[in-house]
Amino acid sequence: MEFLGSAILVLTIQVSLGNGSAFAPVAIGVVLIALVYAGGPISGAHYNPAITLAVLMRGEQISRHVLIMYWIFQLLGGSVGAIVGAALLDGDPVTVKVGAGHSTSTALLAEVVFTFSLCLVVLLVATHNDVKGNSYFGAAIGLVVMAGAITVGDISGGAFNPAVALGLGVAASSLEGYTFAVVIANFLGGAMAAAAFSLIVVTMPDPASSSVSETTGLLA
Repeated sequence: MEFLGSAILVLTIQVSLGNGSAFAPVAIGVVLIALVYAGGPISGAHYNPAITLAVLMRGEQISRHVLIMYWIFQLLGGSVGAIVGAALLDGDPVTVKVGAGHSTSTALLAEVVFTFSLCLVVLLVATHNDVKGNSYFGAAIGLVVMAGAITVGDISGGAFNPAVALGLGVAASSLEGYTFAVVIANFLGGAMAAAAFSLIVVTMPDPASSSVSETTGLLA
């Protein structure tokens, strides 16, 4: 499932961007929503090594062995999806690159920020016990990616996912320094999200016992 989900996601990214569609962010977000709902009961629907890292760090009952296996199949799936997508584009693939008029540092910051946002949303809507079994987790995850693609896609390439950056690079035979820098930025964003999740969950007050709730009703 992780292989197939990653492949379909990256194929969609490759072809929608390669065709120059103005609706590429929408296509990417919508297909991710569908894939998350489809694969959630099977694999957890990560499709992203940074998300798998965040889940491991969050302590969500995933072993290091499973982490490695997920990474392998996510990266293989991303590469296969990108290669098939390149074939559909008649061999003219896209790659993750710094947008015109922007610096590499700005682009990498954008990758960290939106990978952090994506991974934090995943942890909050898909792993928090208080929202277990909710019906909106797939929509929340896909919409974050859509928003990120619209917001900073022209700045950083809008990967937010090592399988996307590496897969597109493999298909284009262009694994350059920026590609690997994006991978590092994505993993950093995932790790930061796990740390933020732990901080939020540990320090979040219990409304039932909060003195503010008892005296003013603001948290009730």
